[in-house]
Amino acid sequence: MKKIVVAAEGGDFATVSAAVDFAEENSVIYIKKGVYREKIAINKPGITLIGEDREETVLVYGDYAMMEYENGYPIGTFKTPSLYVGEEAEGFTMKNLTVLNDAGEGNVVGQAVAAYIDCDRAVVENCRLSARQDTLLCGSIPEDITGREPRLCRQYFKNCFIEGNVDFIFGGGTVLFEGCEIFIVGRAGFPSGYVTAACTAESIPIGFVFKNCKVSGSGNRGKAFLGRPWRDYAKTVFIDCIWDNIIHPEVYSKWNDRKSHLTCYYGFNGMEEFKESKAEWVHTLTDEDCEKYKKENIFGNWKI
Repeated sequence: MKKIVVAAEGGDFATVSAAVDFAEENSVIYIKKGVYREKIAINKPGITLIGEDREETVLVYGDYAMMEYENGYPIGTFKTPSLYVGEEAEGFTMKNLTVLNDAGEGNVVGQAVAAYIDCDRAVVENCRLSARQDTLLCGSIPEDITGREPRLCRQYFKNCFIEGNVDFIFGGGTVLFEGCEIFIVGRAGFPSGYVTAACTAESIPIGFVFKNCKVSGSGNRGKAFLGRPWRDYAKTVFIDCIWDNIIHPEVYSKWNDRKSHLTCYYGFNGMEEFKESKAEWVHTLTDEDCEKYKKENIFGNWKI
């Protein structure tokens, strides 16, 4: 296994992108403390990124959806990620660093993705992911956008800090977030935020699963939601999590006038004070329901 060091001075490479270009499959790239302003794309299997310190090892860029190509058309959401991990990068791992998109608020710049992880069997541990609208894109995007059949993208996030305000964890992946802190950055108006926007395909049995996570924020009381369905059959559950009074009493929201909530599966357990006020289409999970979301059921033959 090849080991590569990235540092402003004294490393094998001064940029992460150069290290990725040089790396072979299953290489480990160690990144020293510093701010690396570059747009990074990984399309090789088994690449591991390890930062020296989560708060002081920062991968950052600032592309945003309203930016224009030379032809005058906006680049759109999916060209904005500071870090892109492609379908070919199966087995990707990232630890102990920050990935940031610093373009600004969505009502000014549109969507601005920090990390877009599109591969199967990805592990992200002790990382900070930060932006405003559409911070983290997990797994495939809808078939009506890509024209491609849905595919399985299993991902595991452990002990991470993830912040944003509108749909800031989104996509079609089968993703377990365990022991993470989810922070809703306040914004004016109502609603003040949506944590998730899943687009789980009908053929994919499990979407976003949050276990033992904390949801908090800096917005107004009762004006944010844990999520809304981006497409029909979206699936999101919060199990043994806590959230403060920033969350709206209905817990989850419909998506405007769409009917996606009629086919989706959204639920939570615990948080007794929200069970009476939750939206009528939101499930209260029983102990038996929660059994479905053990790791072996979520990930199948992929052992974490």
